[in-house]
Amino acid sequence: MLIQRIGKGITLAILIITLTACSLFGGGQKKKEEEKKQADAKNESVIDQELKKQYQMYNEVIKYQKEQDAKLIKESEERYKKLKEESDKPIKGSSEEKQKAKEAKIGKEGSDDSGDSGGSSDSGDSSDSGGSEE
Repeated sequence: MLIQRIGKGITLAILIITLTACSLFGGGQKKKEEEKKQADAKNESVIDQELKKQYQMYNEVIKYQKEQDAKLIKESEERYKKLKEESDKPIKGSSEEKQKAKEAKIGKEGSDDSGDSGGSSDSGDSSDSGGSEE
């Protein structure tokens, strides 16, 4: 019994010494591995930071393009509305109204005198008004 207890004590002491020795010598390797991992993480973080910067720049460019497109759309809609309003509402005293009034007067005079003289002045008025509209 005494020999068994002494054997158990000796094996226990050997195990404790072995574990402490492994942790002292093996622990250094673990630290080196951890340092390598941290260095790799730092290198990756620099790359990640650069990628994030580029991604932000890309998003800013896209945002700017969308804003410019929206501005162009608004401007074209405003132009369209203005042109539509101008075409819907003829201005008083415009060349079209003057031309219609002249045609009416010439038509009355032409029926009394002759239709040839009224037709020639009518064609001259339409070419003048066509040039001013363009």
